[in-house]
Amino acid sequence: MFRNKFIHIILFLISFSAFSQVNFNTKLSKNQLGLNERVKVEFSVDKDGDNFIPPTFENFRIVGGPSQSIRNSWINGKRSYSKTYSYFLSPIEKGSFEIGQASIEVDGEIYKTLPVQIIVTSAVDKPTNPNDPNYIADKKIHLVAELSDNNPFLNEAVSVIYKLYVAPDTGVDNWRELEAPRYANFWNNNIDIKSLNVQNGTYKGEPYRYVILRRTLLYPQKTGKLKIEPLTLDISVQVPSNRRDFFGNLISSSVNKTVSSGSSIIDVKPLPLNNKPLDFSGAVGKFNFEIKSDKKELLLDEAFQLSLIVSGKGNFNLFDDPKISLPVSLEVYEPEKISNVSVRSNGIKGNINNKYTVVPNNPGKYTIPQTKFSFFDPELEDYKTIYSDPIFIDVEGVYKPSLDSEDNSENIKTNKIQLSESQFSSFKTKTKFSKVNEGIFFNSIFYWILLITPLIICFIIIIVTKFIRNYNSKKIDELKLARNKTNKLLDESKVLIGNKEKFYESIDKALTIYLKTKLKIKNSDFKNEVIQIKLEQMNVEKNTVDLLFEIFENCQLARYTPLNIDAMSDDYNKTKQFIEQLEKY
Repeated sequence: MFRNKFIHIILFLISFSAFSQVNFNTKLSKNQLGLNERVKVEFSVDKDGDNFIPPTFENFRIVGGPSQSIRNSWINGKRSYSKTYSYFLSPIEKGSFEIGQASIEVDGEIYKTLPVQIIVTSAVDKPTNPNDPNYIADKKIHLVAELSDNNPFLNEAVSVIYKLYVAPDTGVDNWRELEAPRYANFWNNNIDIKSLNVQNGTYKGEPYRYVILRRTLLYPQKTGKLKIEPLTLDISVQVPSNRRDFFGNLISSSVNKTVSSGSSIIDVKPLPLNNKPLDFSGAVGKFNFEIKSDKKELLLDEAFQLSLIVSGKGNFNLFDDPKISLPVSLEVYEPEKISNVSVRSNGIKGNINNKYTVVPNNPGKYTIPQTKFSFFDPELEDYKTIYSDPIFIDVEGVYKPSLDSEDNSENIKTNKIQLSESQFSSFKTKTKFSKVNEGIFFNSIFYWILLITPLIICFIIIIVTKFIRNYNSKKIDELKLARNKTNKLLDESKVLIGNKEKFYESIDKALTIYLKTKLKIKNSDFKNEVIQIKLEQMNVEKNTVDLLFEIFENCQLARYTPLNIDAMSDDYNKTKQFIEQLEKY
């Protein structure tokens, strides 16, 4: 009898120990892959945990994830639970590598996975099965870099437009930049794209939809063949399959694809030597040049301003500013350079104004002479020189001889000044004292003014301080209310993951309420341009600003793309991350 009880106790303890054990392991979609393939890595734990820390993934590039999924089910009264963190990795080089340990905290204890080995071989041939989602994605999506000119002159504008072409029956959930294009030996400037607009077009004669992802303006600074490194993206693609659901609708398959715009070569021509002006300073484009004066008539010792204005389209800020030669009697100060240019896809347009302050030292009539400005016109493939009109300045006043002239210097050296005793006798005075105030200061009007004024000033300071505190307190209460409402909407958004329309509507509403209060923006001014200006005035980091507009873009694109729960979870986390970062400012 005692023996049977003892056995039951042992079996109960063993089963309890097995039940309380935490299983945390790593699973690979494949243990061997080619350089052009990807591997899915999953870290699964059978109990709810926090503070998950992934390995460093050395020799691999993360092209997807992290994404999190939870399975919770009951089978025959027994609960089954698992939480999985997933990553998609792309190998960087061949060899045998190790996926290191991941860690997680469960009930105050730290658990770690075991390292796993993976072998990377040379690139493998991809299957040509027309039903394979990866093969379909290769045929349905393309990234193209379009150049405005492959053979420009030195310092002539070249625009690069990056377009993502997608077949009509294919969807794009999200994309991530893996490698940004590099422009060695180019002056470059990215042109902001406020919103992504889906447009219809053709690719190799077939109908496609496309989105312009990036515009960049280049000015080559070196002749010869120059290489532009490609833009590389990781894209989550929804491709059609031959399978249908219960209602007969085609079921889409989600695959990740790496696309590249490919390298581009630009052959830059040198500027011709024939007819090249001696004063050519490197200006390339189409320009106008003029000199203006704010005054034509003035008095001696008054100042006037001369403005040397170069306007048009071309490589502004990449050439030397024109110089002006003035008479020696005009004192000239260093110019103030005012630049008013805008960067567009076909070049930089606007004007630069070098504003000189000039002070005449003597009266007379002065001529601001003609000044020339030379530039190279790439359309005409020839140099042009333009001249400003002369300007006449009339200065009135009495001539002041210079002390350091030859005549004055001789007089100063040879003539000694003799002072006599009666030289300043006419300035001698006699002091006479008189009574200033025969009255009594105490109880006078001036006495009471001096006594009461400090009290009045203190009273005004107290009232103003109280008003400022109440005003600031009101603003703080408004911000707290907006934060609370934003957090409530974010909590609702988390519950709505899986309901695409309502989820993105809730995310957009949360960000709108928060930004209007935080940045003090009216409804009529709530635009991307105004938001960006406000954030830049707060010195918010560019990564945080880009994160906000990425969320806005995803909210807009969600209406045209199939449902993706992982992407929705990612957008939810990005929204929380943006608000947390902005709260630091």
